[in-house]
Amino acid sequence: MTTESTISIEPPPMAEENREPTSDRTKLIAKNLKKVRESRAISQRQFAKQLSVSPTLMNYYERGERRIPSDLLGDMAEFLECSVDALMGLTKAPRKYEPELPPEIKTLWKKFQLVIKLPEHDQRAVIRLINSVSKTKAS
Repeated sequence: MTTESTISIEPPPMAEENREPTSDRTKLIAKNLKKVRESRAISQRQFAKQLSVSPTLMNYYERGERRIPSDLLGDMAEFLECSVDALMGLTKAPRKYEPELPPEIKTLWKKFQLVIKLPEHDQRAVIRLINSVSKTKAS
C-alpha cells in the first residue's frame, strides 16, 4: 500500500511594501503618477520598459493596487523629471517644457507629441514618411 503525500506550495514572498492593503496615499500617488506620465506623452508600456518592470505591474501601480517601492518611486520621479514630492501630491509637478514657437510650428509640435503615444511600429512608419517627404523636397 502506498501513501500519498501532499506537497504544499507557498506563493513567492512579496515585498513587505506590497503586503498591506493600499491606502488613500497610495491611490493619490497612483493618480499623480499617471497624470505626470501622460503629460510627458509617455505610454505606460514605454514607462514600464524604461524602469525594467512588467507592464502589468506598472498598471497595478497606476491603479493604486500595489504600493510602489521607495527606490522605484525615486527612479520614476527622475525619469519623469519631477520630484518624489510631486508624485506624492505634496507639491505640483512642473509642466512639460514647450518652447515658444510660431502657431503653425506649435501645431506641428503637438502632432509630434501625439506620435509618441503611437505603437512603436506606427512611430517608425511616421518617421519613414517624414524622411521620404523631406528627401523629395530637398531634391
